[in-house]
Amino acid sequence: MGNEITVKKADSTITPTTQQTGKTNVNVTNENGGIVNFNITYPQNTPSVSAEQLMAVQSFSKEYYQLVVTCEEDVFKDNIVTVPVGRALTKHLVPKEIFDRCSTLSDEGKAELMRFPAIICRENTEMKGTTDPNQWAMFAYIKMIQIAGKNIKIAFHPLAPIQQQKLCDKRNAVFFDLNVDCAITDLNHSAWSVHKVNVFEALDEAGIPGIPRPM
Repeated sequence: MGNEITVKKADSTITPTTQQTGKTNVNVTNENGGIVNFNITYPQNTPSVSAEQLMAVQSFSKEYYQLVVTCEEDVFKDNIVTVPVGRALTKHLVPKEIFDRCSTLSDEGKAELMRFPAIICRENTEMKGTTDPNQWAMFAYIKMIQIAGKNIKIAFHPLAPIQQQKLCDKRNAVFFDLNVDCAITDLNHSAWSVHKVNVFEALDEAGIPGIPRPM
């Protein structure tokens, strides 16, 4: 078993432990004393910080980020998310310039998208901008984008968990360009979108620490 690293946050403690199997168990203790176990799967024998990870983080755009919302329960088991073509990068889900350059998923379009930091999350458990306090999203980078019939497969590498309730908070959602004011919010609808937002500034405004970022 590798070294144990504890990152203290304002309202929780995250303790990841990397094992030989390549799985990382993240135990999150919230302000009420409850413990949530969050499993992240890495390739076997992957170092805690690999050269690939460092390069991906350093290449991150500070102008755009992508949000992938899914109803798949096992999305964080295999680190692959499936998005129906009709809910991926459509005109109302991305800025016009990104739609023009990337929506056809040409090699150039994929390469640009893979430079955008990603937030991967499951659909909120409730309507009207509310979700279970034990639900977690994942800050990640995209490793592969593949068209598979009527679906698109997105393989991602997890970097850090984010309590999803923080994205639902109206005070934070505006910085992430998220609509949480209606019954079915941006986090209730499975889709792949791109937002013209410096996600690192948004994370700072939301008080979410411990997220890898480019220098």
